[in-house]
Amino acid sequence: MPKFTHAQSLDEHYAFLDDCPAHVFAEVVTMPIGTLQERVAGVSSWNDALLRGELPTDDVWPPPEIAGPIRKALTELDIARFCRDQADLRDAVLKDVVAGFSRQAGNFADEIVRRLRELEGLERRRLDDLAGAEKRTARKVGLDDATASRLRAEAERLARACHPKSDAGIIAQWQKRARAWAEISDVFGDLGALLGRGWDMAPGVLREAGWMDIVRLRELVKRLPQLAEIVRQLGRLQMSVDGESVTEKVMVPMLRVQEERRLVRTPLAPTEARGVERSGEIGRMLPAEAVFLGHPKLRLLWHARRAEQALLTYQYKGLVTERTLVEREGIEEIEQPRPRPVRGPILVIVDTSGSMHGAPELVAKALVLEAMRTAHAERRRCFLYAYSGHGQIEEHELSVSGDGLGRLLSFLGMTFGGGNDEVGVLRRALARLNADDWRKADVLFASDGEWPAPGSVVAEVKAAGKNGTRFHGVQIGNRGTTGLHAICDPVHKFADWLKLGGL
Repeated sequence: MPKFTHAQSLDEHYAFLDDCPAHVFAEVVTMPIGTLQERVAGVSSWNDALLRGELPTDDVWPPPEIAGPIRKALTELDIARFCRDQADLRDAVLKDVVAGFSRQAGNFADEIVRRLRELEGLERRRLDDLAGAEKRTARKVGLDDATASRLRAEAERLARACHPKSDAGIIAQWQKRARAWAEISDVFGDLGALLGRGWDMAPGVLREAGWMDIVRLRELVKRLPQLAEIVRQLGRLQMSVDGESVTEKVMVPMLRVQEERRLVRTPLAPTEARGVERSGEIGRMLPAEAVFLGHPKLRLLWHARRAEQALLTYQYKGLVTERTLVEREGIEEIEQPRPRPVRGPILVIVDTSGSMHGAPELVAKALVLEAMRTAHAERRRCFLYAYSGHGQIEEHELSVSGDGLGRLLSFLGMTFGGGNDEVGVLRRALARLNADDWRKADVLFASDGEWPAPGSVVAEVKAAGKNGTRFHGVQIGNRGTTGLHAICDPVHKFADWLKLGGL
């Protein structure tokens, strides 16, 4: 009896293909490693693990002799951690990983062939020696099927037992990027913004001359923990005083009606004959029952048996999808308002006049770097004003992105020198504080304080303070009360010059 294939059963048979990532679908389907279902499940596990920032467990497809070099390369590069929550980067890495599987499968097959040739040569020499010198001929000694099978099994065992090197393709493709990300993450921590905007540009950052300035300044901050403490005091979380609120997600228990599907066998979907049964259906009647219809006397018997549902008929069965509604307990996310915590952006004002040249310049640049690191870690914006003489004000928005790092490197590469225009820079900063996005900003002012504070500017600063803006000052030097004290409260003094030794 022929079997019939229905579209529904075909879809169900290959439903697991939906789990295969689309960008490696063709490679996974055509790869000669394991069954198709094993390949899809394995690649799906790699896909999910990389997005979590880790490698899958060792028992995940492909087998260790193929996956081993790939795992070793990814571990050496420590690249998985950068893929966390970075779908585009994860996809690029996974594509090279799948290509590496095919490459290593070929290498493993070549290693088996090499080992097999060596074993066959040894076996032929052994058989030749057993045959005796007088019986040697020029032809090769043949190997029976059992010996050939035994030698191949031994070759596969030896190939699995060897310890292959890290996959060269993965190393060549990702080594420079991984090294760049590791160095940048040592300074800035999470690289979500940088990787999200273009993970391929990170190695270019290390070629910038100013990158070593960042490394040296980071070492300086480690020597001077009071600089980091000053920046950490900016923007302490406070509850909003003007009634602002945000929504947050909370989990609540609930009953939910869900549709449940299952496959059940039924004679209503005849797809295969499974036996014989008694019924009154003529369409499923056995040929032997039809003989009764041709006999003048037995015909009445046939009608009686049909009325009694006693005809011998084929028993057909098929699969159909049965849908039922079931009520299940579950958890649902709902949004509810809560007071908005206030943690505004950071404005950094740096005095780059001639009096700041030398060691004070290092301290000021270290403060800018630490402010940027803190803003990045706390998901806050950071804006820099670097000023000297009249009209000489540079403005940079700093962020851990391609453009933001470029602006930081530009600032770190400049040499301090020139005059003072505190009035100009403060009025620019105050104008920015009036913008909606910057009203809750904290201001960090780094200077040696060798300038007077005009009364008009002091009044404007005090007015901004009443609106919630806080002006923190860092006085670099051993001077007493300066213009910085009239503008900022509190003022932190830095005079620990001994710790700058070597920088």
